[in-house]
Amino acid sequence: MSLIPQILRSLKHLPPFPVVAQRALTLVNQPEISIEELVEVVKFDPGITANILRISNSAYFGLRREIHSLHQALLLLGTQELLKIIIASGATRLFANATPGYFQENHGLWRHSISCALMADLLARELAATERTTAFTAGLLHDIGKIVLSLYVEQKFAQIMAVVEKRGIPFQQAEKLVLGISHAEVGGEMARIWDFPDRLRLVIHYHHLDRPEAFADDMVLLVYLADLLVMMFGQDLGNEGLAYDGFPQVLQHFNLRERDLERLLMHFGSSWGEAKVFFGLVGDGHAVQRAHRG
Repeated sequence: MSLIPQILRSLKHLPPFPVVAQRALTLVNQPEISIEELVEVVKFDPGITANILRISNSAYFGLRREIHSLHQALLLLGTQELLKIIIASGATRLFANATPGYFQENHGLWRHSISCALMADLLARELAATERTTAFTAGLLHDIGKIVLSLYVEQKFAQIMAVVEKRGIPFQQAEKLVLGISHAEVGGEMARIWDFPDRLRLVIHYHHLDRPEAFADDMVLLVYLADLLVMMFGQDLGNEGLAYDGFPQVLQHFNLRERDLERLLMHFGSSWGEAKVFFGLVGDGHAVQRAHRG
């Protein structure tokens, strides 16, 4: 019996995507955003405002002056950096629950999502891409389908892994064979329901490069590569990391060599060490709880 109708029905009970983060998504990569416009986006959400100030003052940004207001944060960090913080602060609320179908650790999906966002940002900088904020955001949200599908994957995990081992196929292909739908497809549908920009929705839907049209968009390829590099780094592999498809032609497409990847992984290691502090991913879980409240 197909689980697709049941899974699609569960999407009707999705919580709304945080309003502030939703408005920030519409501003990503716009060439001119005024300080007043951005302050208007966040000023009525005290949790996100507090998170912005906390993150802006973290060692990750290395600012010499302490930031006390949104105006200061905007002036010192710039609008696109601040948009990343706003979107990430809003998204923490979506990742509050465990996803045992994919990660044994309670906050495994959030850790993986932050890791992929940082790696996508580093890759965009390495490739001199102009859409760094889009890369960060797409890396952050690429696996949102797992939030909904985790329960079903947990119930069918043994069956999915049996298919992986018997047929020698990637996890997400086995996931689709057993459940009738993949987490990438569910994520694409969630992005449609939440009215994400089309580009972001397509990256979420195609980030496993399992459709020919996925190869037509550099942002899809970049997020796929970021996802793969994070797994190469050994960062929060999760159950999906047990079987993941590799596409060497993506490295060729971006003209990336082995020494480029080594440099990226080295930069990622230092970035991750700083970022996990302000995203509440250290300690005994209280810090994570604080981030989610933000």
